[in-house]
Amino acid sequence: MKDVLLTRYSLLPFLYTLFHRAHVHGDTVARPLFFEFPGDVATWDLDRQFLWGRSLLVTPVLEPGVDSVTGYVPQGTWYDFYTGSSVTSSGEVLKMSAPLEHLNLHIREGSILPTQKPGTTTEVTRGNPLHLIVALSSHATAWGDLFWDDGESLDTFEKGDYSYVVFNVTQNVFTSTVLHASTEATKVTIGSLSIFGVQTPPSKVLLNGQEKPFSYLDNQVLAVSDLGISLHQGFSLQWL
Repeated sequence: MKDVLLTRYSLLPFLYTLFHRAHVHGDTVARPLFFEFPGDVATWDLDRQFLWGRSLLVTPVLEPGVDSVTGYVPQGTWYDFYTGSSVTSSGEVLKMSAPLEHLNLHIREGSILPTQKPGTTTEVTRGNPLHLIVALSSHATAWGDLFWDDGESLDTFEKGDYSYVVFNVTQNVFTSTVLHASTEATKVTIGSLSIFGVQTPPSKVLLNGQEKPFSYLDNQVLAVSDLGISLHQGFSLQWL
């Protein structure tokens, strides 16, 4: 159970951004699958799965004493949150392993999720470097965003005391664009990226034009660590 709780803490930047979008745009945070896939009749009566935003599919265990769960995976490519391994579905019900310490999470293609190394409290977690998870679409594109403030004050958006960063991937280039900045953004760094669905092993990775060490796994995951970039600074990362 501890691992599941730490996973929740790691997703706080993503969840916090979803609540910001709910506040500003009226978006839903947790939503049924048919909100995103209204044309898929198989999603209309699903009540044992849900999405966080449009990007994260949650398939929980709702019965005691079981170690597997079945879940519907809508059409498209989905990536295992933990490993980056992909599942390309035509709209299928899949059986998933579900030991006690594991929660089945899948990231929708075309998404970028801001996460953070988890601590034992939200205060500790907020001081850790950010880790960005990029889930490439079939066209090798992705998009995501991050809302960041001090985590305590009220009306930070209305007062302008916040940072808002947009992440985008196109043509093998990841870009981070700061649309609004506050001093809070200088207190946290982007430490690493994992890019899921990189089909060809890169020969080099460039961070703002400078070569950067990287690793590439057999399941088509490109990982770049030790970035150490302040959140308030825009940057680009390219793989060739």
